[in-house]
Amino acid sequence: MNGTKKEINMVKTVNYDINNLKTKEEEWLLHKKSKDWWYCTGYLEDQEGKKYSYQFTILQIPYGIVTPIMAMVAVTDFDSEIHYYRQRVNLSKKELTVTDNLVQHGDTAWCKKEKDGFHIKTQHTKFNLDVFCDYGKGAFWHCDNGRLQMGADGDKETTYYYSWTNMQTKGTLTLNGKTVAVTGKSWFDKQGGSYTLCKQSSWEWFSLRFYDDEEMMLFKFPTTGDHDGTYITKDSKRMRLNNYTITTSDFIECEGSKWSAGWELKLPGLKEEHYYIKPYMQGAINLAYFEELCGIYNDKGEEVGMCFTELLPHLYDNNKQDHSMLLKNIERG
Repeated sequence: MNGTKKEINMVKTVNYDINNLKTKEEEWLLHKKSKDWWYCTGYLEDQEGKKYSYQFTILQIPYGIVTPIMAMVAVTDFDSEIHYYRQRVNLSKKELTVTDNLVQHGDTAWCKKEKDGFHIKTQHTKFNLDVFCDYGKGAFWHCDNGRLQMGADGDKETTYYYSWTNMQTKGTLTLNGKTVAVTGKSWFDKQGGSYTLCKQSSWEWFSLRFYDDEEMMLFKFPTTGDHDGTYITKDSKRMRLNNYTITTSDFIECEGSKWSAGWELKLPGLKEEHYYIKPYMQGAINLAYFEELCGIYNDKGEEVGMCFTELLPHLYDNNKQDHSMLLKNIERG
């Protein structure tokens, strides 16, 4: 991968136990009989001021009698309004490597924890990304000290979840054979658990990255009304955040489903308390879900930050939630 050799295939695993979370270093590893994902999103700018976003995801997702291992990478070029993505799946762990400091899926996605940050690479016929992200403020547990209920009660309907936020990022981006130097910021998540894949557990996710160096993570489960989150202050204090409301203000129709396309956020007693979140570009779907960069605006109309959203299908229509669509029409290893 761009000069990076495939590491020796090794998959280190730990047992999943939401009632006895391990250290973040151990929770980095793959969990037995668990859904796990390593996930990074960021916004970038080149020397000409052109703006881009990127996504890096490696995940294990047990589904019935099979356990697909997937890599999903994407780049959005906002100047040309083109969204590029690659999604690759294997039904065995032959392309997966997970060690204490590395996660890799074949030649598609590679992330290594180094002394001062993450080194991330992705590869596609039309785009390559090679960036270094510092560790920012460090890693923070989310929600209830790392425990997130996925829209239902019970130990089996949970995930552990932590993130590195506000990560200064620099490197290179290659689009259609042209390589440019880029700088920006990234946010890296590690999450996993034993929850059931169904409409009830399907989510809308928001990672708010304010320009004053504060962050918020908000999880919303539209079919149940459940929500939870985390607020990280500029001076690296973490607090659970569930006294908020986030309401869809706009919708679009895309790929046979109705999707949120704008939001109003109310945060009683926090910051400016009232914000609007609006996608920079509509319709940049990754096969069966949205992963898009948005602006955050206050009541004066000032842009005060950026926000990534992750939106799953069929949350606002009567169609049955069908996660098998994630396995259709994608590249198989």
